[in-house]
Formats: sequence, structure tokens, C-alpha cells
Amino acid sequence: MNITRVETVLLSLPAARSRVPLSDPQPSPTTSTVIVRLHTDTDQSGLGFTTAPAAGRIVRALVETELAPLVVGEDPAESERLFAKAQNRFRSAGWGGLVSRAYAAIDIALWDLKAKAVGLPLYRLLGGARSEAKCFAGDLAPLGTDAQQTVRAARPLVEQGVLGVAVDVGDGNVQLDADRVQQIRDGLGESAWLGIAADGRYDLGTALAMAHFYEEDVGIDWIDFPIPVEDRVGYRRLAERMEVPLALGSSLDNRDDFRRVLEGGEVRVLRPDALRLGGITPLVKVAAMAEAYHVAVVPCRLPEIGVHLACGLSNVPMAEFGSWLAPVFSDPVTLQQGKLVPPSRPGHGLEMSPQASARFRVE
Repeated sequence: MNITRVETVLLSLPAARSRVPLSDPQPSPTTSTVIVRLHTDTDQSGLGFTTAPAAGRIVRALVETELAPLVVGEDPAESERLFAKAQNRFRSAGWGGLVSRAYAAIDIALWDLKAKAVGLPLYRLLGGARSEAKCFAGDLAPLGTDAQQTVRAARPLVEQGVLGVAVDVGDGNVQLDADRVQQIRDGLGESAWLGIAADGRYDLGTALAMAHFYEEDVGIDWIDFPIPVEDRVGYRRLAERMEVPLALGSSLDNRDDFRRVLEGGEVRVLRPDALRLGGITPLVKVAAMAEAYHVAVVPCRLPEIGVHLACGLSNVPMAEFGSWLAPVFSDPVTLQQGKLVPPSRPGHGLEMSPQASARFRVE
């Protein structure tokens, strides 16, 4: 099997409100999604996708003009070699940012093709550790959301078996953060999983004070990215004072960053973003490194791929569930009795919805 053609489609979707960086007080109302289809000299094709809050046309152009020539004529089974080939092509210019985000769509399509070629669902090709994945809701408590609104949306999911919710904090009003998190805890009950996601918005002093409150008064299960990732001393001080796990990784762009985090020893949960890293190929390597340090991996967002990673790899105990890309696909990932269950058909099981093309396509 060889790749004969790379097809792209650019979609513009309404932007999710969560994870709003304070450095961008007026974020774009839309998010670009680039769909990539790898055609082969057989009857099989592979689907990949990536997102970009801005510069969607640039991401599509990178795929079409720079990355597609690297994979046309190649065997999709050789995803490791193709990843190295792409990295080498951009070594002088830099791999992170839009380039790795663009290649992620190709890499996901390669894994889709690899699994189809051997007739296996992607999670089984990755290792088949389990048949269903625990999950938490990651899109129900973005910044600015009323606590009771979150509780009303989350309670039925928790009753079905979803572990709980991740709450975004750090809009500058720590009292509002405290009140909102406490109200969500009270509304969902003590048994519900509750994660805090700050996206690096706290300084160390605030993080120390708020972490103590979240841990002692509220009861949380992790705090994710509480301070800027560069503050290694700060993470050490937080780890010394906290019992609940520190999570980190959604802003990291390469495997070496994860290696340094693991060597530091403060972080107990890695949160890699497959799109920032460049796809499934590097994320699997991050998971392997984390396993050597006895650190859990919970992929950031992207339940469409996260369900396969959580069901395929033994040290990925759960996935993040949300509806961010649900309008794009004909058969989006859904819950079954509070769990994420991967599609049983070969590949990752995703196809672009005709309605998505009609509603969101950008020429």
C-alpha cells in the first residue's frame, strides 16, 4: 500500500469557550479544523484532522505544499520513519507550533490507515489494554460559566458513570474561583471526581494559597497547569505542599519537554496534546517515557483519539470527554453508561459528516 494523494478540507467551527488564555483577551469566535484524507493505491484511505484557533489557511497550506510531498509515494505503515522525515525537513525552521499541528493531521491519518490495513480498531493496534475507558467532562466548566449551569449539565453524566468534571479557573478573581469550585463540589457531591485547570494563570503565591483551599476545603483530584510551565522551582514547592497530583503537559510541544518534567519528579499526571506534539506517534512515546517513571498519562481534550489511547495503553487510565469536534464527524464519540467505548470497526472509526462540509467548509 502506498499513498497516492493528500486531500484537505478546511472547516471553521464556533470556538469552544474553555481554556481561554489571558494573553488573548479577545479570542477568535471560531476555530479552524483541517481535515486530511490520505488516498492510497488500494480501496482504503485514512482520515486525519487538526485544529488551530487561528491561521487555519496556513495550516492547510503547510499540509498541501510542504508535508504532502513528504508522504506521497510512501507506505503508511512506516509512520515512525515519516515522522522523522517531517521533523528533519523542518529542523532548521523549527518543528513546534503550526508545523507540528499540521503534521498531526497526517500522522492521525497514517495510524487510521495502519489499523485498517491489518483489520483492527486503532485501540487494539495500540495494545488493547481495555475495552472501555473511564472519562471526565472537560467542556462543562469553562471560565465564566455559572456553577449551577455546570452542575445541571454534569449531574446526569455523573449519575451515568462519568467520573466528574474539570473546572477552569484563573480569570483574576480568586474569590470567584473559590466560590465557584465549592458550589460545583456541593452540587455534584463528595464522590464526584473534580479537577482544577488553571492553564498557567496563577502566580506561585496565588497557586499555593488556592491549592491549599482546593485540597483541604473542597477536595479535588488534581490541579492541572497551575503556574507557568517554566517555573520549575514553583512546581517543586507546590509538590512539597500538596497531596493531590499535579498535572502538566497541555502546553508542551515536544518529547524533550516531557522528559524534563518527568525527571523533575513533581508532576504525577502528564497531559499531552496530540495536536501540539504532531500526532499519535510522539504521544505514544511520551506515554512510554511516563510509564518508566510510574506517571499516568491523560491526553488533553480530543476524545476521538483519547478513547483509543485510553483503551490501548495501560498507563492511560482515562480520557477527557467533550463535544468540541462532535459536529465534524458522522459518528462522534459518545458515552455508553458513563464510559467511552471505542468504535469496533478498523481504524479510528471517524468519517467527516456531510453536514459539516455543508455548514462549516471554507474555500
